[in-house]
Amino acid sequence: MRLCLATVAAQKFGGNWVSSSKSSRFRSIRLNPQEEQAILQITQELISRLEVRDVNPKSVIIWGARTLDPRLYKDKVMLPLSLYDKLTHDEWRPLIASKLIFHRNFTKKKKVVAFSQQVFPYVTIPLFLVIISIFGLIPLPPLVADGAILLWVIAMWLVAEVVYRPWFRKLQQIADKQTLELFVTPTLEDVLRKVEKINLQGSKANKLIEKRIRGFREST
Repeated sequence: MRLCLATVAAQKFGGNWVSSSKSSRFRSIRLNPQEEQAILQITQELISRLEVRDVNPKSVIIWGARTLDPRLYKDKVMLPLSLYDKLTHDEWRPLIASKLIFHRNFTKKKKVVAFSQQVFPYVTIPLFLVIISIFGLIPLPPLVADGAILLWVIAMWLVAEVVYRPWFRKLQQIADKQTLELFVTPTLEDVLRKVEKINLQGSKANKLIEKRIRGFREST
């Protein structure tokens, strides 16, 4: 299925695509030069306007993730496959702007907080050992102990997702609000409404879009 999507994507842009993976399975594709240059020009204009540092993309990649927002790296822009041919260049502008503002607002302190989410499951392992010792479950057979620790880490990873999600959502709301203040056309809400109307992401994703719109509306 993904390989088929890659073929369609290649045909959409005149067949000019380059796989980023040696595997035959679809991972990502390159836009043709004309389309790529248009997105890069929009991104560079926004980088200059927003005074964003450490981002200087040289290429645009279409990747097979089911997501709404583009991803920005130091040297490339990644657009989601589900939307790359559904939005015009100008409609990508507010989505890219929001992501750039999110990046600009991501200070060193916020990076530390984000990193703490990744290590949270592992730093709680001593707590797990204390709990099982209280219940007299130590020592455990090696295989049982390894399995129990693995289950604990998975459980704590889920806990971290729930605990940190409101924090990340708040950062996104701030970035969205600041994007609206740029007065770019079309607005971020216009683009989100279009994606919602197309219903490419499914009903669950549309609820998240509505929640996102409501979030930056309430913050204004």
